[in-house]
Amino acid sequence: SKEEGELGAEGERPKKRGPKKRKMTKARLERSKLRRQKANARERNRMHDLNAALDNLRKVVPCYSKTQKLSKIETLRLAKNYIWALSEILR
Repeated sequence: SKEEGELGAEGERPKKRGPKKRKMTKARLERSKLRRQKANARERNRMHDLNAALDNLRKVVPCYSKTQKLSKIETLRLAKNYIWALSEILR
């Protein structure tokens, strides 16, 4: 049995699986960098939007404090419990 990476009988390399790795030309490197920058910008915007939404939620749930802000998970748990409490009152 041949170990992976070992040369075959005629000196040929074992077949690699998956897509062929293409040589990174300068143009391809630039496109790759640009795609990465755009993806990073989208992710940054997504996180800014999420944090803004959480800030708005913090303002409408009880226990809002301007000095110590609730963590993301605390905010979500508090909002869930607040909604549950309000729905219990309505029953």
